[in-house]
Amino acid sequence: MKESIISIVLAAVLILTIITFDRTRNASSKTLTACYSPVIIIDAGHGGEDGGAVANDNTAEKDINLSVSLKINDILSLFGFKTCMIRETDKLIYDVSATTMRQKKNSDLHNRHKMMDEYENCLYLSIHQNKFEDSRIWGAQTFYSPNDEQSPILAEFIQSEIISLIQPDNTRVIKKTGTSVFVIYNATKPAVMVECGFISNPQELKKLKDDKYQNEMSFAISNGVINYYISEVKNGSEV
Repeated sequence: MKESIISIVLAAVLILTIITFDRTRNASSKTLTACYSPVIIIDAGHGGEDGGAVANDNTAEKDINLSVSLKINDILSLFGFKTCMIRETDKLIYDVSATTMRQKKNSDLHNRHKMMDEYENCLYLSIHQNKFEDSRIWGAQTFYSPNDEQSPILAEFIQSEIISLIQPDNTRVIKKTGTSVFVIYNATKPAVMVECGFISNPQELKKLKDDKYQNEMSFAISNGVINYYISEVKNGSEV
């Protein structure tokens, strides 16, 4: 409860700060996000026929990804940000011409990547869960695109909020994505992938399936995005 209250208070302070900067830069009464904030594309990884990683209890990564992504969308929308959900249901977004599973997954990835071309000004936020053969491994980690100088900055803000608010013992640092992460690796706009935790760790899996913990994780990620936005306004950039 204490952590949730802290998150809410922090978010309220952050949004008030944003409003202050916006009013300073723009004398008119335009809304908070009218001129400066990007469209935030929220990508719930996997979906439909592609379940992603699967835990020992058969929990599919795709379901946690979607639940967390929907919560992030609600939070950022409530704060006045423009958002775009890649998927809001359990599905892949492949072309009708794709028939084999390989074709469907390739088409899905390319269609997700194309969403960044729909907006001149956007951030791409991909939500995933991790898995490893050693069940002791745990902790959220944020990965960034190597093609945009803002991506590691965004990743650092998100990782810092996760550690500060809900995972104080997490020593993981942000990392650049490799070629295997197609959408983020090939992004030319600020893009990050948040691995919220390891579904191969029984204790962390229990948390990741819990609605309260998902709320806390979603709030931490959203706070990271807001902090990034504030920093860009401070620096005079129109993100």
